[in-house]
Amino acid sequence: MEHSYKRIRIFYGLLFFAACTAVIAAAAVLRFVFITGRGLGAAALAPLTVAPVMLMAALCVYMIYTRKELFAASRRSLYAIITAVTLSYTANIYLALPSPLLMPSCMAAFVIAPISKRRDAFVGNLFANLLVFSTLIAEYIYGASDSLYEFFIVFLLGVTSGTVASYILSSDAKRAGLIIKGFIINTSVFALTLMLCLLRRSDAELAALTGFAAVGAYIPVIFAPPLQPLLEKIFNLVTNSRLIELTDHNSPLIKRLRLETPGTFNHSLAVANFAEICASSIGENPYLARACAYYHDVGKLVNPSYFKENQSDLNPHDELLPEVSAEIIRSHTTEGLALCRRYRIPKTVADVTVQHHGTLLIPVFYNKACKLTDGEVDKTEYSYRGVTPVTKIAAIIMLCDAGEAAIRAIPEPDGEKVDRVLTALIRDRIEARQFDNCDISLRDLDTVKRAIISAYGGLFHKRMEYPDTKSAYPAQKDR
Repeated sequence: MEHSYKRIRIFYGLLFFAACTAVIAAAAVLRFVFITGRGLGAAALAPLTVAPVMLMAALCVYMIYTRKELFAASRRSLYAIITAVTLSYTANIYLALPSPLLMPSCMAAFVIAPISKRRDAFVGNLFANLLVFSTLIAEYIYGASDSLYEFFIVFLLGVTSGTVASYILSSDAKRAGLIIKGFIINTSVFALTLMLCLLRRSDAELAALTGFAAVGAYIPVIFAPPLQPLLEKIFNLVTNSRLIELTDHNSPLIKRLRLETPGTFNHSLAVANFAEICASSIGENPYLARACAYYHDVGKLVNPSYFKENQSDLNPHDELLPEVSAEIIRSHTTEGLALCRRYRIPKTVADVTVQHHGTLLIPVFYNKACKLTDGEVDKTEYSYRGVTPVTKIAAIIMLCDAGEAAIRAIPEPDGEKVDRVLTALIRDRIEARQFDNCDISLRDLDTVKRAIISAYGGLFHKRMEYPDTKSAYPAQKDR
């Protein structure tokens, strides 16, 4: 069954490639017809369409053999990358109509770098420029254009500046940082373009060259930042910028959690602080860890008063049978996943809602059932029915969630007590085979434990006792 799903995912990925290839070929043909004002014969059709098809096929082969996960997973990142290449190609060939210097040749890198890996941005930008260059060279061969020198300049600078952008822009999570760095990169591109063009053109053309070069250089800086969140929304991508937005306390679902379940919200904040530190300690994405921690308990919005952190003196479980209580507690994982889907939370974050408890036993209500029943009690009836963690981040959330609650329950906690509690939590989860489906190692688990212990002092430190106000400031007698 799993192999069938993989084949279906690969099929849809190839279908998307084919659709974008058709768009690119159609754009090339329409541009040629627009320039020449005549129909297109078979002799001209072949160079204009065969080269783009071959280049897109090469890009597809590269993705299949080096980025299999893009086909095997949700494919959304793959769709975003190919869409960026297609948009960049189309924008370049039509903006080149007035002058080749108007082409935003590094546009693909500026769009892909913040939403995917560096090598994806580099390869996407390279192929976008090769596609543009193949189209413009075909037109030059058929006499539809005479700007070969400018084509070479823009192509070389597009590949060079796109490579620099791929490796610089991907490390910045804030959109303002992307704009500033992009502005610096493209100012250099503008200066080089102008300088190289003046080697072949007269000073009389300086004004026109300057205008075209400036517009072409700064188009990526102006249009890539709004395109990035647009692609994130359309394809529901997980980027550092998107993760920062998801953890804004005024984002819709977090705002509901903050207003309707303040106890759960504060618990999630504490878990997020632990998780961020733990993720950094084992080389995982701290932004993703924080976002997953914020959303891991959103299912408690459905029955908030049945969870300890939202209760006052009254505990509604006192009036319920243990199997009913277990079902209410258990359901917050599936309810959380449903809420995340309704609010279009990225799948990577949403999946943690059903993984952070895995298939663990709910001991409070299992023990209560054992006391009320003379016979054997089925543990599966008092266990979570989720999925065991499949990523290191999910495993971190599982440990930080349980660890935060356990540490708060320790009377007069100190480092030694916290160490014992966390060691027991990790041992229990290993014995329950909760980490069998993720690649977290024993060394990682030990590092996570030490990170929680070191973070514990900063999050739950004791404050000095202030003297009583009356004794510190005795009332003055009336004079």
